[in-house]
Amino acid sequence: MSIQIDDIQAKKGEKKTGFITAAEIATGKIGLPITIINGIKSGPTLVITAGVHGCEYPGMRGAQIIARDIKPSELTGALIIVHNVNVPGFATQTAFFNPFDGINLNRIWPGNLEPGAFYGAGSISHHIANTVYEKVQKKATHYIDLHGGDLPEDIPHFSACVMTGDNEVDDITRAMLKYSLAKYIRAGTPSPGHTTTTAAELKIPNLLHEAGRAGLLEKDNTTKHVNAILNVMKYLEMIDGDPVEPTNQITIGSGTGSRANHGGFFESLVEAGDIVSKGQKIGYIYTVFGEIVEEIIAPASGVVLIVNYRSAKCIGERLFSISEVLG
Repeated sequence: MSIQIDDIQAKKGEKKTGFITAAEIATGKIGLPITIINGIKSGPTLVITAGVHGCEYPGMRGAQIIARDIKPSELTGALIIVHNVNVPGFATQTAFFNPFDGINLNRIWPGNLEPGAFYGAGSISHHIANTVYEKVQKKATHYIDLHGGDLPEDIPHFSACVMTGDNEVDDITRAMLKYSLAKYIRAGTPSPGHTTTTAAELKIPNLLHEAGRAGLLEKDNTTKHVNAILNVMKYLEMIDGDPVEPTNQITIGSGTGSRANHGGFFESLVEAGDIVSKGQKIGYIYTVFGEIVEEIIAPASGVVLIVNYRSAKCIGERLFSISEVLG
């Protein structure tokens, strides 16, 4: 059976690339780059998205490598990759948001095209999200969303997933989480507006894979994305080989955030992946003259999952996210 998305069609044993129209701006259309690899044998349809946040480059590069290296003759099932969802953010090097409407696509997924008020939904980000949802994500039997620390973030290697309440689906989701080979893993509950929550609502086994930091394209983090995808594909029996069994994975739970109580110059005393104790001193806010105006104290014990490391801080800005260590 062939797979067709807009005018891109891949028959059995074919690999095709192209662009799908997701939205329109004043000067023309926004096209999202996709690859369709249709294996010679029937099997799962794995959908991979990258670039939901436009400056999280290792996931995008990892998706490029997978698209280049996977051969239809060696593939059971199909692989559909959206290489860059937030094309406007990528093109303008904008962290997190679509610069046209200031929206984080991973907070409004799958988009709402029926605005109820002048300042309501329905803007360009909703159109982009809904296009990927309707034309690509709904085709999935399994789904992976690739992320990695955006411009102001330092994060460790971790994966998360969203449970569906269906035991059979959730068993597969947990296995995908495990075989992502991330050091830190978290099985969570639905969070409205996220890509993986939408997949869970469709009863699709899902995985969010995070590897990257500070908007850098580092080979080690790109490799982590590639290895995660290949290992999950081995588990799903889409490609030959036995999946690698992870070692020393750490299960984490919910997170607690820390924000600046003063504006000033921020210095972190810890790094992403460090284990901290509640009450531990983990940072400072200084005046521009170097005087301490705030000691940042860990609000909970756990692993430092995010450091928003940029030093110029306004009052109320995010500093740390600390997740409970479960085992």
